[in-house]
Amino acid sequence: MDAFKPILNCLEQSPTILKDLIDNIPRNMTKNQRIPGKWSIHEHACHLADVQFMLIKRFEIFRDQQPPEFNPYLPGNTVSDHHLMQMELEYALEQFSKTREQLIDLVKTLEPSVWEKTASHPEYSEYTPMILLRHILMHDHFHMYRIEQLWLTNDEYL
Repeated sequence: MDAFKPILNCLEQSPTILKDLIDNIPRNMTKNQRIPGKWSIHEHACHLADVQFMLIKRFEIFRDQQPPEFNPYLPGNTVSDHHLMQMELEYALEQFSKTREQLIDLVKTLEPSVWEKTASHPEYSEYTPMILLRHILMHDHFHMYRIEQLWLTNDEYL
């Protein structure tokens, strides 16, 4: 599967990119909710750490179930947002690094037959291990972009 190697390389770098980004932000800014009703920098960063166990579980389901079936993960609806603000940021960054490594290790061990599976997921018209892998990459970068936006963008442009 040559297609997944560039994605895996990027996924391996996400924890370092996130930590470097967070290290540049004054800590007194991280919990500010600059847009009412939207997540803070802290919540975006902690969310990236928080979802890793769910993502690992999804790859295990792809590996172990025939046919694989998934339920939507909807922060604020199926999963409470409130715990993100209570998480300790440095710990979350460490956990993100460790669990991302576990996810990468798992993905590298998947048999070719797993990559051919198509799952049932009510949120998506198609759902495969490759789509999930690419989705994780886009998800990482979406939240890191939001973090940078909340850090640097002047209020009138948010």
